[in-house]
This record gives sequence, C-alpha cells and structure tokens, in this order.
Amino acid sequence: MKKLMTLMIVAATFLSCSDDGIKTEQDLTKGPKVVGFASSIATVPYFSDQGVVLRKFPMNLIGNGNGQVSANDIEVSYTVDPETTATAGTEYSMVDTTGKITIPAGTTFGEFPINVNTGSLNPTQKTELIINLTTSSPGSVVGAQYDQLRIIFVGCLSQLAGNYNVVISTVAGTSTRTNEVVTLTEINTFKTLYVGRYGLGTFTPPGYTFIDICGEISVPDQTLGQYSNTVYGIDDYGTGIDGIITSATSFEVKHNISFGSGDQTQNYVYTRR
Repeated sequence: MKKLMTLMIVAATFLSCSDDGIKTEQDLTKGPKVVGFASSIATVPYFSDQGVVLRKFPMNLIGNGNGQVSANDIEVSYTVDPETTATAGTEYSMVDTTGKITIPAGTTFGEFPINVNTGSLNPTQKTELIINLTTSSPGSVVGAQYDQLRIIFVGCLSQLAGNYNVVISTVAGTSTRTNEVVTLTEINTFKTLYVGRYGLGTFTPPGYTFIDICGEISVPDQTLGQYSNTVYGIDDYGTGIDGIITSATSFEVKHNISFGSGDQTQNYVYTRR
C-alpha cells in the first residue's frame, strides 16, 4: 500500500499545498463503502516469554460512500497469503477460523484477532503473517490500496538509536550532514532529524520514521512534516524492505517523497559517529 497521494507542488522557494494531484480512486465520498486495512504493516515485537497474548488489528470503513455508516454488518473475507513465513501454532494461532472479519452495523471498524505465542518468536529474523482481503458484503468493496496486512513478528531488538553522519542524495544533488540524530520512538521504530536534503526547521515534526526488523528497514507511509506530501518506501531492497543494515556502524535507506511534479527518490547512507 504505497503511493497513496501526490498532493504537493513545489514553488520557487517554498512548499505549498494543492489538491490537483488527488487520484480519482481516492474520492471515498461516492459510490460503495470502501473497506480495508488503514495501515499495511503491523509489528508484533516480544523479546521475552510473556505467554499467549491476544492482539487485535483493525480493519476500517475507510470510505463511507453516502456519508453514513452501514445499517448492516459488513463481512469481509480474507485469505492467508502463500508468502507468509510465520507458522500457525508457533508464532501465532487464529482466534476466529471463519475466514471473515466483520465491521458491525453502525460502527466504523472491525477487528482481526490472533493469539501471539510470545515465547516462540524467532530471536534472529522476522517472520510474517500476510492477510489478503478478498470480497465483502454487497454495497461495499475492498479498496485495492488497502487489501493487505503484513503482521511482522519480531524477536530481535534493534539498537540503531544514536548520532550519525549521513550522506543524502537525490536527482538534485548530494548533501552531507554531520549532526544526524536517530531517536527511538517505539520498540524497533525510529525517527530521524533530517528528511531529504532539506534544512532543519523546514518540517514539523522533522525527519521521517522508519522501522528496523532484524536488519531490514521499512518506511511506513507518512506525511512530510506539516505538509500533505507522502513519504513512502519503494521496496528497493525487496518486498516491504526500504533499507538494510550494512555493518555494525552503518545502514542505508531509500524512500520517495510525492510531489505534484513527480515523485522523487531520497537515498541515505548513515555512518555512526
């Protein structure tokens, strides 16, 4: 679920917002109700045996057509993707075996529950349970951009927080920053100080967020600071992988920023100071 919107144009000396780049399939106020996973990735990190833990993942009414929630339950069927690497009975077990997720009448979301076997997560590499939404009740459709959820089980704790030098390159040129700071915001989730070749103070909040899972880095879809440009990963290192740890002191990342004039790739090489 990448490339959600291209909402911005670049002025000569500053960024300004524009809706000209909105794609027609993103008009969620018309037609059937649109359902799907608002986020394409969910991480499940446990680093000790806490027994069996119930986790629930929301599936949302993303576009409600006529502006009203449904008067009837919306049932959405799903399948387990064959590329799933997590093993049922090891990392997880299903709570509901009907193969359906229900958004109850009058509400805006339903839940996909699983039991996580926290003592059985792999301590050296990630595993994934990939859920694909297929069909939904009459009067609703599964959004093509929201039809998959990757639940990533993480048993390895990332240690990337710290001070770095970073070389940032784009089609417009290359900049070197000697005061990059990578901050831990959640387990295995980090925030940078810089995004692209822009100076400090350009964006609020600054930087971009990325997730490190056993040496594989992903960039979740996010806005560019206070603007509506989308920062999104481009799978340059493999499906769902936007960067890699290259040594004990360095890592690299690639992502795009959407602009009305065309999306632009940002390349980063980080070296710990």
